[in-house]
Amino acid sequence: MSQQDTEWVGELAPSDAALLETAPGGALSDAGRRAAVGSSLSLLGVYFARGDQELVDFPAASRSADPGGLDALLAGLRLRAAIAAGRRLAALLEAIVRRPTFRYELRSGREVGSLSSTLDINRWITQPKGDQELIFPVLAVERGLRTPENVLAVYAVKWLLVELGDSFRSSLATSDVVEYQTVRHLSERLTRSIQVPALARCIQTASDIRTITAARHLIAQVHRRLRRREISHARPYGELARWINECLQGQPAVAPGDIDLSVYGDRFDSKLFELWCLGALGRCLAAALTLPQPSIDPAWRSTMPAYRLETFSGRIELFFQRGLRSIDERHAAQWSREDGKRLGGIPDIVVRAEPTIGNSRFAIIDPKLRQRNRLPADELYKILGYLQNYEIKPPVGIVIIYTTSIDETVADVFQDRHAGTLISVALNPLAPTTVTERVLNTVIRTILALIDYAIPANESQPPPTHFETDDDRDEQIVQRLKGSVLAWGHAHLGDIASSRVRIETLIGSTRWNLLDDDVQIMMATADLVGHRLDPIADFSGPAIGMCAALEHLLHAAIISPVVGQDATREQQTRTFGASIDAIEHACRSQGNQLHRDIRAFMIAQGMAPGDVLRLIEAWRQLNRNYRVPAAHRKVLSKADWQQLYRLMMGSENLFIQTFDALHIS
Repeated sequence: MSQQDTEWVGELAPSDAALLETAPGGALSDAGRRAAVGSSLSLLGVYFARGDQELVDFPAASRSADPGGLDALLAGLRLRAAIAAGRRLAALLEAIVRRPTFRYELRSGREVGSLSSTLDINRWITQPKGDQELIFPVLAVERGLRTPENVLAVYAVKWLLVELGDSFRSSLATSDVVEYQTVRHLSERLTRSIQVPALARCIQTASDIRTITAARHLIAQVHRRLRRREISHARPYGELARWINECLQGQPAVAPGDIDLSVYGDRFDSKLFELWCLGALGRCLAAALTLPQPSIDPAWRSTMPAYRLETFSGRIELFFQRGLRSIDERHAAQWSREDGKRLGGIPDIVVRAEPTIGNSRFAIIDPKLRQRNRLPADELYKILGYLQNYEIKPPVGIVIIYTTSIDETVADVFQDRHAGTLISVALNPLAPTTVTERVLNTVIRTILALIDYAIPANESQPPPTHFETDDDRDEQIVQRLKGSVLAWGHAHLGDIASSRVRIETLIGSTRWNLLDDDVQIMMATADLVGHRLDPIADFSGPAIGMCAALEHLLHAAIISPVVGQDATREQQTRTFGASIDAIEHACRSQGNQLHRDIRAFMIAQGMAPGDVLRLIEAWRQLNRNYRVPAAHRKVLSKADWQQLYRLMMGSENLFIQTFDALHIS
């Protein structure tokens, strides 16, 4: 038997034996538990979202049949987060009630017989006159306590009072445990705080705030008063407004260190690890796709995926503890009993991939809070069982086990003869984020391959960003998107053939044949994908691909020949916008030596600076409306894509005008 034919079950690293003793029995270490709690806070929902709305869309089972299960864990997290948030709010209120704000207000009133206040002239001249005693309409200046910041404070208190009660009833806590006294005393403390005169007058106004939009409008009013320095005691009010605003944007209401789960011991560790893995996968996938950090879907426990991420090549959805058949009826279990009952199963995480071209694909991910001194063969064979029973093709399965090491580990990757992939990887919630991202790199690439998305090889580990500007980071995002669009096009040459013909027809064969092959592929890919994407999808990918074609013309015809290998000049023209600025200065005979050299080169090549100058505004429009928003991770709609396509290839013919003005040859 050759060495290649030998079956391998893994080897124990010298340091692993000691690591197994750090958290015996497969439990998380104390520090690892705190890290996992921090990553799971986003699953609780959005704090301060509505005046009377529960945090989640279901009641956590307080007397669950599975006391270590997911419902019980979320209930415990929810209660502990509410207690920590209540303590933070109570501390802010102590500072607020010592010096509550007010503003002077004009009040309409009446004075009889004699006048001692300011006469309201408008009311006076319209008031009927007679023999009765004189009644004077007046305007009196009074202190008004119903300020936006006081209303915001009362709103936060009312929200948290409801949350404390609901989370306690939903949790495993009972009236004879420590949480009962904590919740009762904290509720009494918060209730007393809004009974002081300064805040009591705001209760009705705060009770009328029941939507996120209304809450955000109130926060905007507070921020405006803070900017105008109309709030004398600004620190506690400013901190309160920032806190609630961050919560409404999906950030955790409290810091992980403020939540104490020690009273529950290690009963939730298994579910905590699974939730942490779910969050880590969502964040790493979003980073690989140059998307903002994803937020959990409110209905992730019922019908919806926990995370949904979209790009030009397709959509990735992560489902948590859902059966395959409930996700896709075409994937029912194949094994059944004689009576017809199928052998079911509920994987921890199911990935559904919907490529722009092709059918749905799936991957099964199984996080297990278990440490192994060798390859986790039992878990891998369990994954193989899922893949076979549910006919997942190509079969893709991933096992994530726990390690107490915070160093980078190496994934074990197995492949079969049918494009199948099986991966085993070890993670630690306590490890630095960069370590987790590197360890998951193979997993992320495998998942993205299900939608034919390729991360450029030199982008898997981004360089340090200590000296990077926002423009540098935006440019990195654009370059990554361009690389991925180009890689997708190379992998789908047959699919983009018709688009190549269409683009050639639109711009003319002579111009088309003078373009670089990569530019042709990028334009054809943008054309095909832009006309295939779901109307509600993000069209940033095809927009970047189309903008890249014009950008290439500018660099190939003007920028690159003049800049050469000069690092200083490269820095001055590193972005599309900077290149446009340089060309405009050259056309107007302005600027420094670089701009004078550009102008001289243009004239030497037969370009008319006046003709080029007339295109500057259209180039800026292209950059401002499409390229920059895509770099800032803003969603470009189908309407945006259609406007861009008309600008470049339609009636405005910007691509042809640019090509001809630059005398491309």
